[in-house]
Amino acid sequence: DSHPNMPSIYPGGTMFMDQFFDDQYTTLWQQNLYYLFASGADWQLASWLLCSWLSMAAIDNFLSLQLVKQLPISFQSTKELCLHAEMLPSGLHQKLHDLLPQVLTKCKPIIYYQDPLKCLQSLLSHPFFTPHISITLQRVWSSSAGIFCIYQDWLLGNHAWDLQILNGRTLLGVVLSSDKTNISVMTGNRMAHPLLLSLANI
Repeated sequence: DSHPNMPSIYPGGTMFMDQFFDDQYTTLWQQNLYYLFASGADWQLASWLLCSWLSMAAIDNFLSLQLVKQLPISFQSTKELCLHAEMLPSGLHQKLHDLLPQVLTKCKPIIYYQDPLKCLQSLLSHPFFTPHISITLQRVWSSSAGIFCIYQDWLLGNHAWDLQILNGRTLLGVVLSSDKTNISVMTGNRMAHPLLLSLANI
């Protein structure tokens, strides 16, 4: 059974790829898919270095090797590599807020955060998730008698069914989770408590 108050889809929004192709370097990407990098191999090396646990000094040492200098890559130092990465199409911008605790702490607590609505928009517009997003509320029965409901995800549950009280409203289930983690690279081995956001509609 479908819910009597169905959600509506409103045209006019921009998807991730719309923003990607609206970048200032779009015409140059038509000539070189990996611009601002020289080639696919150049980007592969840059991506590995950026995602590695190597410090900036260790990356500089690696790039200073004579063998590496002979490679046709577009960066010769960590600074150049980071400048290339910062010129790529960006995702959500992170903000920070300093806390002023009433008790003494070893380190100043800082909250790094992003706009939660923009996070949800980013999830909804991402091409990886688009085919897997559901906004339609239904009730699935185990038989035609309609006695026992089958609950496979959040949108098939009674709570989501009861929340859809207005016709045309799209219901999103926000999932929050948190876990303590150590951040050892370039932070002095500090502790973080990330709050992760996801959608039950995916």
